[in-house]
Amino acid sequence: MDEPLSPTGAGSHRFAPITAYNRAGLLWIALILCLIYSFLVLIVRLHIKWKLYGLDDATAALATFLQFFEVICLFLGLQQGLGRSDPPLNDDQTQFVGKTTFASHLFFISSLAAAKASVALLMLRLFTRDIEVTRKSWVLCHITVAFTIAWGFGSIVALSVSCIPSSLISDDASRLCSSQLLRWRIIAFTDIFIEIMLISLPVIFIWRIQMKRYIKLQVVVAFGFRLPVIAFAVAHLHNVATYLKGGSKSKGMIAVLVYQQFELFWALMSATIPTLKTFMRSFNSGFGMEIDLDGYGYGTSGNETYQMNSLRSKQASGNSTNTDTLVLPGRIRDRGQDIQSASYAEEIEPAKPGHDVQEQKCNSFHSQGSQELIIKRAL
Repeated sequence: MDEPLSPTGAGSHRFAPITAYNRAGLLWIALILCLIYSFLVLIVRLHIKWKLYGLDDATAALATFLQFFEVICLFLGLQQGLGRSDPPLNDDQTQFVGKTTFASHLFFISSLAAAKASVALLMLRLFTRDIEVTRKSWVLCHITVAFTIAWGFGSIVALSVSCIPSSLISDDASRLCSSQLLRWRIIAFTDIFIEIMLISLPVIFIWRIQMKRYIKLQVVVAFGFRLPVIAFAVAHLHNVATYLKGGSKSKGMIAVLVYQQFELFWALMSATIPTLKTFMRSFNSGFGMEIDLDGYGYGTSGNETYQMNSLRSKQASGNSTNTDTLVLPGRIRDRGQDIQSASYAEEIEPAKPGHDVQEQKCNSFHSQGSQELIIKRAL
């Protein structure tokens, strides 16, 4: 029989053993899984919104790549002994791990802020189609975006002021990087406040709209998936307090970093959930955005339209009357594919004698890439 593993993991051939003196394996698992899932979520988002990307998608992609750099910093720290208490780290290792861990905190804040901003930008895109009618929503969304960006920059400054990165996990951390718990408390409380805003704003926007309750519920659920972010933020803050009171800073930091990965991954995933087809059905009525329920993306009109002209009705007296002109899209684009309508003039059987309705291709009317149908009246 094989000999049992020693508490230090001696004799083990595992890539990252998890022992009483080495918790690095836990962080390796969290980093690899969260990074893989985050990029899968980004790929799904880009596939769903193919050729219909907006600023919210660019911000979500930025958040994912910032997470990638955060993970790289921690990979470097793990290679130098992050998470190990026995044998203890030497001075060079302690300083290097402190720098990489500090850098990971900065990338974590940046990525988290970008993920939050992407949700606010998505709401700006969905709920403010008509600025004259939804000016209040437009203002609230812009305030949320600005506040989130300010929180990101402010948090980075708060973590950096009067703090030497190389001393982050050293025994002198409380002296060379003081008030860490207070800094993280301010960051966490503001983080939670922003999350409450991101969850509450969609409810405020749709509350007075005449929609079926189950549709409103779908919208609330889509954005309500962010609730676990609050729970992970609280757990992260709790582990920061435990780490600062503990003995080995290198091993105690692991729990902080693991919950850091959980919060960041869930923030990125929940930013994509409202873009899924199931939830986008809810925006078919009332938000000015038409959803193609048989495809993955939004229904948009292309660059060509057909003009439906009601020709002048000829009376016996020779008088003629002007009628309305209705412009409908000639192409409906779904996931980048053009669904062609008839490209030739087609006469439609008139409903009443003396009236002709003709559909003809007209390149002078364009939708300008809009996601809405064009209806134009010409007297």
